[in-house]
Formats: sequence, structure tokens, C-alpha cells
Amino acid sequence: MALSSISLSNFRCFDSLSLELTAGSNFFYGKNGSGKTTILEAIYLVSSGRSFKSSNIESAIMLGSNSFHIKAFDKESGFIVEAYKEKNKSIQLKLNNKKITISDIAKSFPATIIDNKTFSLTEASPAFRRKIIDRAIFISDDSFSSNWFGYYRSLKQRNKLLKERDLGSIDPWTEKLATIGDELTIKRKIFFDQTKDRFDLIVQKLELKLEKDFFNSLVAKYDQGWDDSMSLLEALNDSKDADIRRKVTTQGPHKADIKIYIKDVDAKEILSRGEQKLLSIIWLCSQHEVLRSAYNISPTLLIDDVKSELDSNTFNTFISLLKLIENQIIFSNIEDQINSKIEADLINIKKFHVEQLD
Repeated sequence: MALSSISLSNFRCFDSLSLELTAGSNFFYGKNGSGKTTILEAIYLVSSGRSFKSSNIESAIMLGSNSFHIKAFDKESGFIVEAYKEKNKSIQLKLNNKKITISDIAKSFPATIIDNKTFSLTEASPAFRRKIIDRAIFISDDSFSSNWFGYYRSLKQRNKLLKERDLGSIDPWTEKLATIGDELTIKRKIFFDQTKDRFDLIVQKLELKLEKDFFNSLVAKYDQGWDDSMSLLEALNDSKDADIRRKVTTQGPHKADIKIYIKDVDAKEILSRGEQKLLSIIWLCSQHEVLRSAYNISPTLLIDDVKSELDSNTFNTFISLLKLIENQIIFSNIEDQINSKIEADLINIKKFHVEQLD
């Protein structure tokens, strides 16, 4: 669901702020410290119950205040979502005035953030890349949550037995881990293949193989976390001795990864930081387009400081990408990079000068 409006009260530098958003592209610009990132943080927080700036949400309460309140509205569904945080109390999330969990809010108003900590899929850890795809499947597949938690509970139990050398009890947990792990892997593979197809289509439509040579030899593969010539149960049994020595499960979906290569070399070794950022943006847009087209879900993509690391040509590619994306995108930059020609060409874009809002 795309947010149509959002209001903030006592949130960081804003004592009061109300904004009307478009379902297409929303661009915030202004000097450092004016509050651009704060607005994106508020949008992400009311969509997820979490902050991408700090694990301490209480720090977002405006100095001198006792609480903050964020309220957002989606005019298409009529849904109202709220986040309220009082000092020394847990955050409260509401949907249509009824308390809901972080899990529920993430499904109702899904959002993904790209900031200076997370802009590179290629340099990030495998755990981060797993998290990116798992979050997308979580909001599109009602059975994924129980499957995911079931796998990691079983993994925790098997690792506990390995550490305690309780070898007589391992086999039943190995079988359970294999059964649930196979189901988890099937879901991940399906969504990865859908994303890869959409990614290839976007690359084709943007003619990126002509603009950026590395796209001609770029290969993205899903690594399931064990030798794909074996079943998971076979792999777990085959690695049993190694697991006993190391006191941890060494094979399985918890080791899965999205591998990105260019000419058989890890992409992070070849791409510039700007190229890595562009690749990350296109990949996440591809995931969101899959959610929209295949699952009728409309997530929001938030990009903080979009021009950072992008040269002029690469930024122009990003602008061309906006024309292809039907989901809501909210991005920020220090300078106003969207001139009147670009604005007229994009049609569904709204600009905000944050210094005028503050």
C-alpha cells in the first residue's frame, strides 16, 4: 500500500509536520541537517516499527518532549497506521485504531530502505542478502513465517545437541531440519527466479547492456547453502562428522546466499561504489515489481541520499528507472537534481524542499 499522507509530532527535529505524498515518486531535497533523512526514517518506522538510523527508537523523541507520534494514511484502502513511542515504554503500533504487531505492520505497509549502510548488495554479508529476500517472501507468503521460524528453531536445537555432544539425539532433528529446510529453499528459489526475470527485463528496457558494459557479463545465482547435487538430508548426513567436530551445523538454508558475478569474479571486486549502488537499487526495485505484479502488493522503496556515489550518467539511469517502476519510491538528496524537463517527463513525481517544511 502506498502512503498518501503522513504527519509527525515531536519526532527528532520536527515538532509538527504534515505531508501529502504521491503514489509514484517523491523527492525530498535540502541541506544536510534539514530533516530529509528524518522524514524517510519516520516513513520507514511507521511501516515497520523499526528505525534504520538507530536501534534505540526512544532517541527519535524530540528533545524536551515525552513522546513522538507518527500517523500515515493510504487513501486507496482507507487504512490509517500509527506509531506512538513514549519514554521508557514500548512502541505502540495501530492499524485503524487497533493495536497490531510489528509483523502485521510490515505486511500492511511494506517498505525497504537503501541508505549509506545498506546500499551495496555485493559488499553486504550473506545474512543481509538473505534478509532482503526473506522479508519480501514474508509479506507475500502467509506460510513463510512459520516455515522460517520452524527451521531456525530446529537449527538452534541441533546446534545445541552438537555443542553438548548429545549425538544420540541428533538424527531426528536432522530429519526435521531437512524437511523444513527443503520447504524454505523452494520458496526462496521461486522468489529469486521471479526477481531475476524482472531484473533482466528492467536491464533490457533501460538498454543497460549498451550503457554499462558490466551488465553484459553479470550473472546472479542463488546458492542454496549446500551442494545442489545432493538433497539437504544427504548433505546434513554427509557433513555430520564435520558438524560434530565444529559443534555447529555447516550446511543448510542458513548458509544460503545470492551470488553476483561479473566474468566469474565476485562483483564487489570489479564494480565501483556507484555501480554497486545502481545494481542494488535495480535489484530491490525488481523485488518490489514482483510483489506488485505477482502478489498484488505495493511496497515502498526509500532511498536516502540517492545521488551519493552516483555520477551524472548513472543518476540519469536511475531517473529512467523511475519511469518503469509502478510502486511508490521516496528518495532524498542534498541538491535539487530534478529539473523541470525531468519533472515533466516523469509526470508522477512530487518534490519537497525540506528547508521549507522545517
